[in-house]
Amino acid sequence: MMVQKTSVALLSWALVLVLVACRDQASSVSLDRYGQLPSFTLTNQFGREFTATDLHGRIAVVDFIFTSCPDVCPLLTEQLNGLRREVPRTAPVSYVSISVDPEHDTPERLRAFATQHGAVADQVWFLTGPIDQVKDVVTRGFKQAMEHQPVRAGQPRNVLHGSHFVLVDSTGTIRGYFASDSQGTAELKRAVLTLAAQGTRT
Repeated sequence: MMVQKTSVALLSWALVLVLVACRDQASSVSLDRYGQLPSFTLTNQFGREFTATDLHGRIAVVDFIFTSCPDVCPLLTEQLNGLRREVPRTAPVSYVSISVDPEHDTPERLRAFATQHGAVADQVWFLTGPIDQVKDVVTRGFKQAMEHQPVRAGQPRNVLHGSHFVLVDSTGTIRGYFASDSQGTAELKRAVLTLAAQGTRT
């Protein structure tokens, strides 16, 4: 009888260990490498210089917005806000939004946009700069679309741009492109937590 109870107990512990292992595997993701973070020198929402080296040693989640965008851009910002709230504050993560309409988006406009959408926090950055440099960083560096549409009378400004989030690890390597839908943002969260757990072992 004692042998039977011991066997049941051992089997129960084995099942617990299997379940824990499965859960750990499900929560982590395998990430590819897509090249290095492009070098850049831009201006943040406080009017100060911001370069790629400011992200050295940190995980970065990057997206592309413009302040007069009526639909997609506020949603992207809200999604980044949600991600930021779910990632532990101690995790070395920066959240970077690059304006694809830099001729219009001054640091003051970016700061107002951040305030309006609740994106005022440590390591939350909104960047602008000379349009040629921004376009080079966005299209050649991050491999995302950026195309200004002709301004029409009575119509709002419009810029075609990528809506994916770009994940960069602490060594400056691009590790993934994530759709801005619910599945994509859930995968992004798992990827960020995976990199944070790995630390510098990326």
